[in-house]
Amino acid sequence: MKFKFYFINSFLIGLLCIQTSCFSDQSDSINSDPILNDISNPMPGGELKLVEKEFYKSIFPYSIEESVGYKITSQIHNGLLRMNPKNLAIEPNIAKSWEINDEQTKYTFHLRNDVYFHDNSCFDSSKGAKLTAHDVVFSMELICGEYYNSGYNLLMKNLIGAHDFYNNKCDSISGIKAIDDSTLVLELSEPAPTIIYLLASTKASIISKVAYDMYGSDITTGCGPFMLHQINEDSTVITLHKNPNHFLTDDQGNSLPYLNSVSFKIIRDENSRTEMFLNKESMVLSEISENKVKNLFESHHKEFDDKVFIVDRKPVMATDCYEFNLSKKPFDNVNVRKAFAHAINKEKLIRNVLDGQGTIGDKGIVPKVNFLKNYNYDTIKGYGHDAELAKSYLAKAGYPDGENFPEVVLELTFGHPLQEKVAIEVQNQLKNTLNISITIEEEKMSTLIDRAASGRSQMNHFTWLAEYPSPMDFLNVFYGGLENKDNANYSWPNTTRYRNDNYDKILEQALITSDKDERFKLYEKAESILMNDVPVIILWYPEVYNIRYGHIHNLFFNELLHFDFSTTYLTR
Repeated sequence: MKFKFYFINSFLIGLLCIQTSCFSDQSDSINSDPILNDISNPMPGGELKLVEKEFYKSIFPYSIEESVGYKITSQIHNGLLRMNPKNLAIEPNIAKSWEINDEQTKYTFHLRNDVYFHDNSCFDSSKGAKLTAHDVVFSMELICGEYYNSGYNLLMKNLIGAHDFYNNKCDSISGIKAIDDSTLVLELSEPAPTIIYLLASTKASIISKVAYDMYGSDITTGCGPFMLHQINEDSTVITLHKNPNHFLTDDQGNSLPYLNSVSFKIIRDENSRTEMFLNKESMVLSEISENKVKNLFESHHKEFDDKVFIVDRKPVMATDCYEFNLSKKPFDNVNVRKAFAHAINKEKLIRNVLDGQGTIGDKGIVPKVNFLKNYNYDTIKGYGHDAELAKSYLAKAGYPDGENFPEVVLELTFGHPLQEKVAIEVQNQLKNTLNISITIEEEKMSTLIDRAASGRSQMNHFTWLAEYPSPMDFLNVFYGGLENKDNANYSWPNTTRYRNDNYDKILEQALITSDKDERFKLYEKAESILMNDVPVIILWYPEVYNIRYGHIHNLFFNELLHFDFSTTYLTR
């Protein structure tokens, strides 16, 4: 994923690169940032105060369904590998080193011997239980068993024995072996180059069997840089405290993290979040509109000039879209879906509603970003605005001029004014072009996800954000190969209930294709099939603004919105 940074007042342009190779000389330390880190001796202590606009549904790593849950969970838990938050490079973590055989089917991981789970009453030791390769085996079995979803497709389709384990044909996964406490081997049926990214994702965090046996999915004990300290009664304040036994150090040998604590407050009202930032009750104003930035700059230009406030703007590896429930009328009819796709004037949305903050969704679910330079977007046929074509598709579906078209409810996330403005514009466009009416309803994020995954919604607004920088992370959302064919069952992340055997087979082939150019061609072929079936309307590819206080260092805003606060520190 390659993107450009835009820092107002500094005009810094940096180029991000992913490193996909293994490290022959892997250091225990984490490099400091040469641009933002202008203090040679980082100051320990202090609290990073953050405000989020959404409630989380879960902070269990294998059940995360929204960005705030991901942000919290990624501080509590760790995986075998990690993504550097500055440049998204794959780095050692619990695994201090690893080797891959010539056939790229056998990964041998050498684990650190100083990784401990957070102190908890479920452990005998006051320091917490020591993490071993057996915890990794247990975690992988959970991922490939009761907590499997298509996000783990890389493991399920490639890890030897995973599919049989999932289908209860065996008691263990033959492709995972703990050679001893500090050595782990993963054996794949075919090469899967992008599996390394999954192992660096929070969704593949390593948890303790002892803790899981006691707490189940309510487990909050991990081995990450921060420990869960408190969640208030209504879950609007979450406080994390420093893990005093965390294994990482900086270049000078100082233990990480530097911060004493990180707090998250859930505030849905945008004006209240802004007021808290200006009153120093929060230190970051995240994912705000360009208009909000302009207004703040006009009213607080001195703070920006003096770099008390620092602005970051960048496109993110994400896609805003409307999803259809293909298991229910009227969206079980592809002609209805195509009518909707052609009826929406996305250029007008970008210009009049988003004020140019985003790129028109004229291709597919994989966002148009410079990072994916090998991806040939020209092969993907999107849906442009064509009123006459939209009307013809609707008539073909049996609803000429909107006659007898059933009631449709478009569901949005509560507290997202931009989604509401877009929905009202789309509501007007559909009425003017197709002579149909839709109703707009707002739900809490957790409720919206539950309704969509349970098949109770018709049409909803989702923003899909990549967890690792590959087209597969978007295309996997629609994989149906291992999903239960009973549409009444919970289906996440494939909330559209999309089913296409040819699509699934092409994705499965891509999973075992080593050559990157050939793999991307398979991705492109699969996405072309997907877009022809129109399970979603691609609206736009977003850009985000973030404002932080200038005394915060090593807080990196990357294209995956992946945060690691272990090296973040405050200077006053």
